[in-house]
Amino acid sequence: MHLRILSLLSTLLLIGNAHAELKLEKGDHLVLIGNGLGSRMMNYGHFETEVQLRHPELQITIRNACDEGNTPGYRPHSGRDNPYAFPGAEKFFPLSKARDRWKSGSTGVGFEKTPDEWLKELEADHLVAFFGFNESFKGPDGVEAFKQELSAFIDHTLAQKYNGESAPTLTLVSPIAFQDLSDLYGTPDGTTQNANLAIYTKAMEQVADAKKVAFINLFAPTSQWFKDSDAPLTRDGALLTDEGYAKLAPVLADGLFGKAAKVER
Repeated sequence: MHLRILSLLSTLLLIGNAHAELKLEKGDHLVLIGNGLGSRMMNYGHFETEVQLRHPELQITIRNACDEGNTPGYRPHSGRDNPYAFPGAEKFFPLSKARDRWKSGSTGVGFEKTPDEWLKELEADHLVAFFGFNESFKGPDGVEAFKQELSAFIDHTLAQKYNGESAPTLTLVSPIAFQDLSDLYGTPDGTTQNANLAIYTKAMEQVADAKKVAFINLFAPTSQWFKDSDAPLTRDGALLTDEGYAKLAPVLADGLFGKAAKVER
């Protein structure tokens, strides 16, 4: 079993980044959407700094609309009575009939803007979408459903004109690898987690290729970091530290914009 997993990981580490370089224009709005990998960037300014240093003359606006637990189609919010990111996403996540003791149900209450409404308000020209980590907990059995959900999200997104003029560019970003910190914290050693994450990274690449959208593989480089590093780059195997995000920023920027000369900070 372990040999099969290691063979799978070795194969999937060869996944590349597939896209043309993203070209920014003066005043463009770049918006991050998706899961906790993107959400926690709000606590560390490395990626935003990297983008601005690479394009100091363009006055780029960067906004982070990520949140823990978000998937392509499911974006629950306590202040919104509809947890779905786009029409039709409900078929991927049928809601439970269970209700809590406050009888508020499982969808939230209020008038918080929908994901599309927020993106229109932010006048998004470019979207960078972090997915695959939350979904990987469903294991191999959930891959096909994930691919269908991701495909539906792409179709919906590219049919929008959030900036009022044109469809946004879209770049899909894979999950990072899981770091083995079991000797330090008693957390999982990552064998199962990395096998699943590799499968979902490959699924994202396949969907991106089929839909002709950009894709950045973060699983491969972070797998190598964790293999080579003697010090933790994550808090618990999954959540990057400040140092981890500092290493991630230029890799993510290279994936988006192409390799650049070393940026002075």
